[in-house]
Amino acid sequence: MDTYQVISALSVEGLAGMTKPFDPRVHGVKPHKGQREIARQLWVGLSDSWLAVNEQDIERTLAGEMGTAAKAGSMSIEDAYSIRCTPQVLGPVVDNLARIGETLEDELNSSNDNPVVLPEEAEVFHNGHFHGQYVSMAMDHLSISLTTLTNLANRRVDRFLDKSNSNGLPAFLCREDPGLRFGLMGGQFMTASLTAETRALAVPMSVQSLTSTADFQDIVSFGFVAARRAREVLSIAAYVIAFVLLCACQAVDIRGADKLSSWTRPLYERTRRIVPFLDHDETITDYIEALAADLLAPEPVGDMAGAL
Repeated sequence: MDTYQVISALSVEGLAGMTKPFDPRVHGVKPHKGQREIARQLWVGLSDSWLAVNEQDIERTLAGEMGTAAKAGSMSIEDAYSIRCTPQVLGPVVDNLARIGETLEDELNSSNDNPVVLPEEAEVFHNGHFHGQYVSMAMDHLSISLTTLTNLANRRVDRFLDKSNSNGLPAFLCREDPGLRFGLMGGQFMTASLTAETRALAVPMSVQSLTSTADFQDIVSFGFVAARRAREVLSIAAYVIAFVLLCACQAVDIRGADKLSSWTRPLYERTRRIVPFLDHDETITDYIEALAADLLAPEPVGDMAGAL
């Protein structure tokens, strides 16, 4: 999730997005902790970027074009939701992950025995501590959170590759020999397919109870299945996120990587050690595999301390 925040900032830079929607002052009117955290990270992290756009510059340009008559301006005053609403989309995920962590920690520090023997009370309790509803619902929420990340990444991929929505980038991020090359079009087939798959896998298991044991075990959690499914969604999501990271770095190179913020540059440079700028068509499977593995590595990427 920390890495995804940096990827989000790289996406803002690659798509020439505006930073004013991340100003902490406007997020002060909504008390959601995760939303405020994401907005602050993006606001501070992009403060020294020369690729992200200052909305006030656009306001001045549009004001100069308007004159005395109302008419369409040459620039948009708002970015698409996949950029502008990043704090509102990722904020719930951050809050959800925190709650999932608390739930699993509580569970790991619980007694799930049945019966529970309490010598100090001289009592034996036949109970239901073994029931996995907490774990099952936490894992369902994890799958939903990861699917939210893939949904957001998939929408950004589309903006990167569609020249009518990318603020000046070439179609399919194909700068060299356009019209003769595929560019990054093929990768979008993969992300669309995997995003659809994560959505199917995000159907909650915690509500799928089926009775067994002569109706004695008549409501069960399917917590193990929910956990196994969350693990599968994580592995799939890594590929979608890897591709949007590849697109962001390709876009940044086209616009000028020397203009990157100090927050996003380490992730850009790390990615470039795995994937070069693609100025000719080649199979990108190995690059995506390597990026996905790097994203799932235990070491953190894009240290937040550098921005904050």
